[in-house]
Amino acid sequence: MPQPVPGQSGVTAPGRLATLFSQVRPDAQSAKAAAVSALSALGSQLGLLFVVLAIAAQFLPEDNTGTVGDWLTTTVWVAGLALRGTLGLTVEGGGQSGSGSGFGDSMPGNFAGQGEIGVTLQLMLFTCTALFAVWWFARRGERRAAADTWARVAGRSATGALVYALAMTVLALATHSSSVFGMNTEELGPVSVDLGVAVWPLLPYTVVFVFLADFAARAAVRHGTPGALPGGFAGRLRDWRSPLTAAGTVSSVLLGLGALTALGFAVFGDTGDLNAGAALGLSLLTFINSAVWLTGVAMGVTAGSSLNGAASVQSFLGGEDTSRLKDSKAGLFTGNMPGAAYLLLLLVALVVVVAAVRHALAHDPRARMLSTLWRFAGAMAVLWMPLGILSGLNADVDGGMDIGVGPIGASGSAHGSVSFGLSVFGTLFVALLWGGLLLVAAQFLTRPLLSVFPAAGAWVLRMPGLPVHPQWAALLADAAHRRGRPVPPRLTSALTEPLACPPLATDAKWARFTGVGLIVVAVLGGGGTAAWAVVDSQVYGPKAAAEDYIQAVADGRAEDALELLDGSPSGRLLTQAALDSQLKAAPLTDVSVDEVDESGTTATATVTYSVGGEKRETSLRLVTDEDDKHLGLWRRWKVSDGLARVDVTASPLLREAKVSGVPVLLKDGTAELAVFPGMVTVEGVNSGYVAASGGGSVMVEPGGSGTPDGLDAALTGEGEQAAREAVVTELVQCAERSTTLEPEDCPMSPDNYYSSLDEVEDVHWTQQSEPGLETELAEDGTVTASGDLDFKVSWVGVDDWDGAKEKQKDTCTKSFSATVDLSGAAPTVTFDPSYDTDYGW
Repeated sequence: MPQPVPGQSGVTAPGRLATLFSQVRPDAQSAKAAAVSALSALGSQLGLLFVVLAIAAQFLPEDNTGTVGDWLTTTVWVAGLALRGTLGLTVEGGGQSGSGSGFGDSMPGNFAGQGEIGVTLQLMLFTCTALFAVWWFARRGERRAAADTWARVAGRSATGALVYALAMTVLALATHSSSVFGMNTEELGPVSVDLGVAVWPLLPYTVVFVFLADFAARAAVRHGTPGALPGGFAGRLRDWRSPLTAAGTVSSVLLGLGALTALGFAVFGDTGDLNAGAALGLSLLTFINSAVWLTGVAMGVTAGSSLNGAASVQSFLGGEDTSRLKDSKAGLFTGNMPGAAYLLLLLVALVVVVAAVRHALAHDPRARMLSTLWRFAGAMAVLWMPLGILSGLNADVDGGMDIGVGPIGASGSAHGSVSFGLSVFGTLFVALLWGGLLLVAAQFLTRPLLSVFPAAGAWVLRMPGLPVHPQWAALLADAAHRRGRPVPPRLTSALTEPLACPPLATDAKWARFTGVGLIVVAVLGGGGTAAWAVVDSQVYGPKAAAEDYIQAVADGRAEDALELLDGSPSGRLLTQAALDSQLKAAPLTDVSVDEVDESGTTATATVTYSVGGEKRETSLRLVTDEDDKHLGLWRRWKVSDGLARVDVTASPLLREAKVSGVPVLLKDGTAELAVFPGMVTVEGVNSGYVAASGGGSVMVEPGGSGTPDGLDAALTGEGEQAAREAVVTELVQCAERSTTLEPEDCPMSPDNYYSSLDEVEDVHWTQQSEPGLETELAEDGTVTASGDLDFKVSWVGVDDWDGAKEKQKDTCTKSFSATVDLSGAAPTVTFDPSYDTDYGW
């Protein structure tokens, strides 16, 4: 091309970008048609959602059915969620809380804060309806006026996507609201609320989704047009047709089964506080998302939920910071899945094998397909990576608040996120794995399976997919003919096709061997898994363990009950004799386990039973250890709180009691004892000096405690006599050993003796008569004896000045008291200190 000479006039050649833009840009009429198609698709989607919401609102409480404006606003929000939008709630404001501070009316409280909650979810049911509407109008527009090149097709799709996204953006911005369905924030005064769909990430997702749907619809209309695609590119697309068809067939069947499972659970399963209608409505709203999650887990992907964030509170009283990080995962390879999940895995394998055989029939049986293994794996990844990403749920929380009440102030904040969905890395890995298994099954299982089941192979041919290769049709027709069976009508023409490869084996021995092998695999895989699940839940599950424990207690089998307890507990009352005594006092009957809530390695069982004819209900906590299994297969559940506690209280004089007929030592009049649940009887044990009374029966439940009536003590006649004799004997010994006028540890002192500097010597005490004693048992278990002394005393006084000596005598008549300890081998006496009111001693 000649180049313009500087300084001379000429036309400059357009740049590469300008050339590309001119090739892509549709003409004005085509652009308008594409824009109208996009708006028509959006209008039909909004109309459908409006009808659905208007009908659903009639089932809400009367005060919250909403107005037409509420329905229109919510329609836009749901349309945004259908295209991966974020529904956000923002609360901001402050106010005065009045007096309520506790410091008087002059100290009102003030508060100010802000909070944001954003929930990002793609309602894939409505996503499908939106994309179908785009597909419908794009196909209609392309049929009316076909584009001359693929660049023009892309230009029309881009135009429609931009118009659709612009319209959704305007609607999202216009429908931010402070009131919806009966909620009016004007009553909140200075607090403002803003609720609506955020433009980001709605805008980019809308452009991508609508462009892909529109381009796919217009490309489908132009499919097969001569010269529409470059030869090399068309060849590459043809290479991907079979893998994508196989992966799409597998995925569609599995998603359909997952959707039916989700709907079945919503209708027949336990949905907590939701009624059947609400559960069904919620499942219809999210059943595609649920189908993706269930199918992903069945394929082996880990479904995980995570909660992480932080919250803090600060005030002049002190600060407290808390942070939280919690992850929960469930998958075939990560645990936390019931045995039924392994049946789902077997079902996935069956679907994959059937689809692999169907699509292997479209290829020459002499060709090796392993060279295209990566295409099948890539096809599964292309389908499942978007499903795994888009079906997840994400929520973000961010906010803070300041509170001031008089001199007290505090501030708090919260930041966190919540997510639930399939693991992205796991989805990619499992999709590639199943894609590879698709091709391996097609390569190596097709011929053996068709040799054993040629009739089933003829049925598989009816499934949609690629055209059947003539050689496979000839092989199936030949096998049916050689077995003497009628050839299916659709294979009759294949009888004349010459076989270019060895015919299918029709040997009955080989067929039986292969059939038995498949049956064994199915029995061991499906039946074995089902049997394992049944045994795990019915025989060795937490429900069975809870029922076995209570039944063992009811039947009086102490050893069996102890084996079902966690930690191998022991105690004086955990014996066969003690349990027999409990059941004799009140039989335990009508044992049943009504409900079990299992979560990982812990479970809670609701148990009902009758004790002495009175019906009771309690909860049992159970735990299991993954390393402790029955025969290495089934988890061994143990009851962690199956025992009860009885607190015995008694007089300190009592050293022993009988609990459920078993002697138990008391320490300081108390004992804490572990017992089996049921009726526990407590009674005192008499000793030589003490008679026990009180006690009784108490009903204790698993994990609970009970305190029967206290045990009282009273002195027997023998005890009173022993206490008197011990006091009299101690007084006699005091007289014999005392050599002072005020002997230690004795209650004696002269009646008329004045303390002086004179020394005394040769002191003699003589008891005139035994005292009359009264005994009493105090509340603390001590025995007191009181009476009057009758002693005479004589002594020699020595004058400190001249050493003169003078004989003197006196009497001792006063009251005294003593404490008698009867707990030892022999009673011991301790005299209480005396006090003379006349002389102040």
